[in-house]
Amino acid sequence: MIKDGKLIRKLRKERNITQEKLVGMQYSRSTLARIESEDLDMRTEMLINLLNRMNVSLEEYQFYKHENLLSKKDEARKNFIDKVLNLQTGDSYLQNLHDEYLQSNDFYYLYLYCLGKILQHKVNKKAIDLTKESQIIKEYLAKIETWGFFEFALYANSLYLFNDEFIEQQYSFVLRKMNQFSHIDKFKHLKIRFLLNSIILCFERNKLSLLDQYLSDLFESTMDSDYILGRIFWRFFTDLKNNHQLFDTTLTYNWLHSLGYDDLANNFLEIEQMFRK
Repeated sequence: MIKDGKLIRKLRKERNITQEKLVGMQYSRSTLARIESEDLDMRTEMLINLLNRMNVSLEEYQFYKHENLLSKKDEARKNFIDKVLNLQTGDSYLQNLHDEYLQSNDFYYLYLYCLGKILQHKVNKKAIDLTKESQIIKEYLAKIETWGFFEFALYANSLYLFNDEFIEQQYSFVLRKMNQFSHIDKFKHLKIRFLLNSIILCFERNKLSLLDQYLSDLFESTMDSDYILGRIFWRFFTDLKNNHQLFDTTLTYNWLHSLGYDDLANNFLEIEQMFRK
């Protein structure tokens, strides 16, 4: 792992920024010079301010700091779906995630464990009982007022674990918290995923009381063409709700296949077949 001083010096020189210009009026040049020359780490506030002046995100910086190596959590998530759905090794992979959670008390591993169990249930038709885990997740989220990206992802991707009453009670609360981050792309994508998961669950459980609200919020969240996939799903589910002939499904599937999105095309087909039975 590279020290802050060495990496800051590298980033600064590549961008042709002098020490004086980088510190501006916030810090002394001598402080930065000492950090760079002695390869020292620095206070978080100073680090963030310097990165901001160089237009480098903290996420990018952490990647460079760890010399382009994946973190332990990234390694655990790598090829996640393939690992989970492997009939020979999927169960042992998930058990390792659960053991890691028990040892570290890090909810990230519990999140992956639950997500994997849900996938196995939906794809491989494996029976699951995540009642205990569902309660643990509820209690964890209830204690946290300042949700971050992890908490939103944890909730959005664990909806299957919760009953309809709880989901309806939480909907406005979660959406309001998500909207606080509407200026950040990854949160906007996560919001669309949350709405899609909510819509799919409505159809699966035949609980349509909030479906119109979900579809309306999905439409509003996909006004920008950068989120065109969410708009395609909106049209798909709107027609499904109204019992209309879906918008030229053959053309849509062929179009997605032609772009190389085979998994997505198959996903559309599976959803249509499931809800048309």
